[in-house]
Amino acid sequence: MNSKITLILTASFIFFIFTVSAAFAFERCIMCGMDAQKSETKFTAQVIKGTKDVPAGEYSFCCLHCLLLFKTRLKEGEIGTVFARDYNTVTEKYDSGEMINSSKAFYLIESDLRPKGSMVPFMLIFSTKKTAEIFKKAYGGKILDWKEVWEYTEARK
Repeated sequence: MNSKITLILTASFIFFIFTVSAAFAFERCIMCGMDAQKSETKFTAQVIKGTKDVPAGEYSFCCLHCLLLFKTRLKEGEIGTVFARDYNTVTEKYDSGEMINSSKAFYLIESDLRPKGSMVPFMLIFSTKKTAEIFKKAYGGKILDWKEVWEYTEARK
């Protein structure tokens, strides 16, 4: 009888641990391992055509630098839509930050404001140029579009 109770308690404990750990799971950057969910500069990319090393699917990144490194690693693979976290929607709960199409976003670089959970080059991402201008006025920097910020990040690789 004792062994049955021990088995039931052990199984219950294991079930509890897995349930709790899943609730507190976080979204790791595929390149550096940082918690992308807490990054104020989170990116997600859909890999349409995978490779032997990188299967098709959705991947999370803490910043554009890690996305660039991933793209280099992907080689012949193909990335589809890329989304970025709109800095203007970030709150204390980070996960409430709205994701926007990165090709339509505006990027504030070289400002005095440093986003949390990101790596250099630091940038703030906005869905509208008007909002980017407001932050630029307050914190300085330059506003770039998707193509320009990609080139800017590649130059610092």
